[in-house]
Amino acid sequence: MSIIEAIRDYIMDYDKLTANLPVWVNYIGAVPIEYNIIPIAGPVIEEEYINGASIRSFPFALQSVESTADNLHRLQTMGFFEAFSEWLDQQTVDKVLPTLSIGQTSRLIEATGWAYLYKQGSSETGIYQIQCRLQYRQVALVLTPPE
Repeated sequence: MSIIEAIRDYIMDYDKLTANLPVWVNYIGAVPIEYNIIPIAGPVIEEEYINGASIRSFPFALQSVESTADNLHRLQTMGFFEAFSEWLDQQTVDKVLPTLSIGQTSRLIEATGWAYLYKQGSSETGIYQIQCRLQYRQVALVLTPPE
């Protein structure tokens, strides 16, 4: 399983997501409400040990298409993302983290900043985004020399 797939599956368990809506990867439509996970630029290796193991990060963003028609909708959306950030923090404290591939162990998942209106459409919708990161331990990779 890829890391982005593990993150998507994990976030789909968040109980404040609108029920029965998909969480896309690298795709978001134009009609509220839709969710999307995108990888974002950032460092991959945070620490590397002499035995070849490393501490790594996978930076990503959770996006959603939401109504921006009035102040109440905008406040509710910001409240959703604030609660999502707190959920990630609590999940880390409780050690309920994404399940990764063999040789990778999640250490923490967190929001790295506040949510914001990422893109305002020409209609009364916009894309909101919160940037996050998954930190995980990677065992030493054993490379087999070619024969």
